[in-house]
Amino acid sequence: MRSLLKSKPLRHIASALRRAAGRLHERSSLRRLSSGLLLTMAAGLLVPALVGVTALTELRQKQIDQELVDKLENTAVLLGSSLVVPAWNYDIQGMTRITEAAMLDPQVVRITVRDPASAPLVSVEQPERRRGRSVVQRQDMRLSGQVIDKTEVAGSVEIEFDDSLAQQQFKNDRQVYAFILLGQLLLSLGLMLAALHLWVLKPLTSLSAFSSRVAGGDFEHPLDWSRPDEIGRLALQMDKMRADLKTSFAEQRAILTNIELGVIFERGGLIQLASRQAERSFGHPPGFMSGLPILAIYPEDARAGIASARAMAAIATGDGRHEEELMLHRRDGSQFWAHLRVRQLDPAQPQAGCIWVIEDISARKAVEDEVNRLAFYDPLTQLPNRRLLRDRLAQALAASARSGMHGALIFIDLDNFKSLNDTLGHARGDQLLKLVGQRLTHCVRESDTVARLGGDEFVVIVQDLGARLDECATQAEGVGEKILDALNQPYPLDGHVRHSTPSIGITLFADDRDSVDDLLKEADMAMYQAKTAGRNTLRFFDADMQAMLVQRAALEEDMRESMRLSHFLLHYQPQVVGSGRITGAEVLLRWPHPLRGLVPPAEFIPLAEDTNLITALGHWVLETACKTLADWSAQDDMKHLSVSVNVSARQFRQPHFVAEVMSILERTGADPHLLKLELTESLLVEDVEDIVAKMSALKSRGVGFSLDDFGTGYSSLAHLKRLPLDQLKIDQSFVRDILTDPNDLAIGRMVVALADSLGLTVIAEGVELAAQRELLAQIGCDAYQGYLFSRPLPREPFEACCRAARQAVA
Repeated sequence: MRSLLKSKPLRHIASALRRAAGRLHERSSLRRLSSGLLLTMAAGLLVPALVGVTALTELRQKQIDQELVDKLENTAVLLGSSLVVPAWNYDIQGMTRITEAAMLDPQVVRITVRDPASAPLVSVEQPERRRGRSVVQRQDMRLSGQVIDKTEVAGSVEIEFDDSLAQQQFKNDRQVYAFILLGQLLLSLGLMLAALHLWVLKPLTSLSAFSSRVAGGDFEHPLDWSRPDEIGRLALQMDKMRADLKTSFAEQRAILTNIELGVIFERGGLIQLASRQAERSFGHPPGFMSGLPILAIYPEDARAGIASARAMAAIATGDGRHEEELMLHRRDGSQFWAHLRVRQLDPAQPQAGCIWVIEDISARKAVEDEVNRLAFYDPLTQLPNRRLLRDRLAQALAASARSGMHGALIFIDLDNFKSLNDTLGHARGDQLLKLVGQRLTHCVRESDTVARLGGDEFVVIVQDLGARLDECATQAEGVGEKILDALNQPYPLDGHVRHSTPSIGITLFADDRDSVDDLLKEADMAMYQAKTAGRNTLRFFDADMQAMLVQRAALEEDMRESMRLSHFLLHYQPQVVGSGRITGAEVLLRWPHPLRGLVPPAEFIPLAEDTNLITALGHWVLETACKTLADWSAQDDMKHLSVSVNVSARQFRQPHFVAEVMSILERTGADPHLLKLELTESLLVEDVEDIVAKMSALKSRGVGFSLDDFGTGYSSLAHLKRLPLDQLKIDQSFVRDILTDPNDLAIGRMVVALADSLGLTVIAEGVELAAQRELLAQIGCDAYQGYLFSRPLPREPFEACCRAARQAVA
């Protein structure tokens, strides 16, 4: 194939093709198309011809080579037969005559006759005949006779052929093939060119002119000819495309005029076109932005320069797309948050330009900032809340571990704030809390953290107080004294001057070995020690507090052991309506410790919450209460009673809580309509969607819900109306002083009115006096629970109490 392509005829063909392509390139208005079609046709003709000629020449070459080999073998055999007798007789003259006769063949270059020992006897050679490839054939000369039983070797003859004559014949044949190919190619190409010009190039020239007009924006003049072939159909499609483009451009102009997103077309760093909304977003009059550099939309500062460079680099080196949120620049110098999306029209051709889509997201950013502020900052004082405080404290511990510098955690609780809040009202109480937050902020450095935990509790994190513990303690005490002095100053509250004092607890930290929870507990314990010392003072966390922690750990171990040995019991406190009819009971957990005696719930329940034992305890309480319900269902005088079970926030947030409740109900056989779960307001602080979903799932199975301690927390009414509740519970802190405190009475009225508006029942807990019950009845609450009716009782005494109450009512 390589030798064929190098032959002169084919070089002439290639030259003719190039000249033809050059003339077509010069004369045709569709130069690239014409050249491409010409080269394609030439290739279509040339390649099959080349393949055929190559195959033919290869076959001819093999034939010539085989003929040469066959001739050489035959000549060697004949020559060996002729020379065997002279060689056997060592007839040099006879061998010479025979070899010279064989040399008359012009292809024979050399003949050598050798004896059996390979010694040359006769050698005849004509070196000038070596003009091509030489082929050597050796033939043994064997003498056969009747005298002996085996063939004798008389020697060997070696003959060398040259194939130059055969190769010359092959070259002549190849040139003939090439000239035949050239003639066929030129004839076919001429005919095809004529057909190409008449049926393709000429109509395509008209189509090209038409497409140029369309590309230039001329959509008004249609293509005024048609043909009944593929080009005719192409012409019809192009004319339809013109009409579609005309409609599409009209629609795009309408969209760009009315779309609420800013759209900019940029090419070469300059704005070519801007939608009306883009002009309004950047404060420019109509048409003013065309011709401005695209960088004009960025502010003139270092950060904007980095942002613009980042956008340009992403467009140039990436996939032709870029997207980010950043501040952009208006004509009047103001800035606004925007969501910027840039896309190249054709990544393979950057010069085609880019589309910039700009969405003003200032309103959304404002909402996000507000959400972030609500999530991490206290809405009243604007100080970091508990969540952000924990994060800052964890960072402070890590920084202290790296630097070796001590820090301090200061816990502040306002003395008698509840009394002040109740006396002056919540509005002035909130005002005082704001002033406290401001004063605390002024008492520390900007690098320190002041946070509000909730209510009247504040926390301060002070870092880098020194490498030595005594130095750190001295500086922390100085900060604490400064806070004491600042918070002891009078507070002007809407024309009234009030005083408030703090109790301060301080704990020190030097590394991250202590956890965030441990430090908060230590500071809290130190604060309570300050309150015990008479309030308006500060105390450090010391060894006595550590002893309390050890005692707490021992209590935790005892709790785990009691759970293992089933020492815990359930007591039942009646829930009544009217004058004393018992409708159900609230189950209350009791811990009769074998050594400590009856451990108060206020002592072990918080510990169970902190150590996560409350989950296992809650499961046991729920299962035991459901077993009791199942037992009562078989007793005619008890089967109407419902059971209320307190569920901790930690237990309710378990992922499988709903499945756990349903499994217990199914396992025990208890009626879900007689089970009521009491939730606290603290549960509503986080993930309300999950709470509503779980409550709704249980509600659909018949389980009821009561909101315990209502009014003592921070539940939102917006959340409250979404919860599938059945009952609100008036906390005993409001019932206790309802006869003497107008605020408590007002809260009671509010709870009853709210429940009535939401279609819920109300029950008051902690009712100890008949006068309290009568006043609650007057404001619309007719369900009660408290010592006025009964203390919490073990199961059997409770059942006896129910039967006695039933007989008394009867």
